[in-house]
Amino acid sequence: MWNVILSLLPIVVIIILLFVFKMSSAKAGFLSLIVTMLIALFYNTSTHGPTEIAFASFHGVLIAMVVIYVLLFGIFLFHLMDQSGLISTLSSFVQNTTKDPARQVIILGVAFSPLIESVSGFGIGVVVITPILIALGFNRYQAALVSLISLSAVPWGALATGIVIGSRLTDVSVQTIGVWSAYLCIPTFIYFAMISIYILKGIRGIIEKWLELLLVSGALAVGVWFSNQWVSVELSGVLGSLIALCIEGLFLFYFHHRSKSGVKTKKEKVSSLLEWISQYASIIKVLMPYLFLTCLLIISRVVPAVESALTSFAVLKWEEYSFSLPILYSPGFFLLITCIFTILLFKLKKKVILSAMKSTIKQLNPIAVTTISFIVLAEVMSKVGMTTTLAVAAGDSLGSGFFWISPLIGGFSGLITGSNAASNAMLIKLQIQAANQFNFSTELIAGIQNTSASHMTMASPSRVLLAATVSGEVKRESELFRTIFLIAAGSLLLMMITAVFLRGT
Repeated sequence: MWNVILSLLPIVVIIILLFVFKMSSAKAGFLSLIVTMLIALFYNTSTHGPTEIAFASFHGVLIAMVVIYVLLFGIFLFHLMDQSGLISTLSSFVQNTTKDPARQVIILGVAFSPLIESVSGFGIGVVVITPILIALGFNRYQAALVSLISLSAVPWGALATGIVIGSRLTDVSVQTIGVWSAYLCIPTFIYFAMISIYILKGIRGIIEKWLELLLVSGALAVGVWFSNQWVSVELSGVLGSLIALCIEGLFLFYFHHRSKSGVKTKKEKVSSLLEWISQYASIIKVLMPYLFLTCLLIISRVVPAVESALTSFAVLKWEEYSFSLPILYSPGFFLLITCIFTILLFKLKKKVILSAMKSTIKQLNPIAVTTISFIVLAEVMSKVGMTTTLAVAAGDSLGSGFFWISPLIGGFSGLITGSNAASNAMLIKLQIQAANQFNFSTELIAGIQNTSASHMTMASPSRVLLAATVSGEVKRESELFRTIFLIAAGSLLLMMITAVFLRGT
């Protein structure tokens, strides 16, 4: 009993620091790590000592460096595009393309935001989408709510860094976690799309746009599954989003053509088509960095010769810590190349580049501290046996009912950390060990952990505060939290139903 209480203390401390003292995730994570290390020094001292704890801590830091390598250039790419005015160009494009608010939400919230989140991660989709929606005439509260819901692709955020962490901490492969997560997300993609329109226009809006909603969100789901299964887990959110944008583009072309039904002559028809093409040429240029990144990742993951070359050279290895980082094969390297491509393509000035660098470092610092703290915390807990103790206790208390509580554990971790990377680092080992204890599918449980944690991040205090701040609705933060919490909880219920179906297949 005493060991169970000690094992729970790190999680209890995190909850108290976040919700009682209202600390940031970075401060809460760092202080919780210190508490965990102090507990570890006196926990089963016969099986470990300071040396083993230091070993586990350093191993955790190495794992975190793999993630930060990706985050650094993902965030830098966003700031390059933001400070060069490319995001503003997107806003103007949406406004000129359609005056239908529901269709604007489908373009931005359903199809485009997953692209931003998949490349940059950590809620940047909220920062991008919220101001655009407000500029288009949405009220600030609706804009904040829709932008939070648009974080539907968080399971693959920052080029699937959460999945990479989950795989490195367990014996479940990156592709396996990605594929199971994709299956679990198929109904939730459609659910989030419908909720976004419901917020704007109620049931009537869903009925009016049901086909468009189904096809665009379905295209996102199919694209994500296809990429996980056949192309690249890291690329899944990006590829799914691009396919969804293409499907929405067909709808836009259809309605543009229908609005020109009065055009009779061949010359007028050609002129109308050229007008539509020129309108889309500007947005294709804005999306060029993402298209370029997509091509690089596809080539590196699909062409065996290229993959072999990139995984053979410039590989950092530390066998003592079972650590390996192929620098040229990591998504971080391709994000770096994409940043250089963006600078050259748009001829960005030195002032813009330096400003983007400063913004990146400022934003990366708390993210890096949070990521390192939670990963090291998880490694220390695992090394001294805390994770095993909690898994056994959960198994003894819940028995086979653990399957039903697994999504709630994942969702809880996403809620308190605001990051699927941090939540996977904190609890995926616990989930997998409990799954092994009762012969559940470790692949499915890993997918449940990754997906449930990701969905609940949209209701985390840090994300809600971000949306409230960007939208200028800080006074309605508590109302925003309650609403998005219920929406995210609904996605957990839908995901649990899907998991039961998958378990039976």
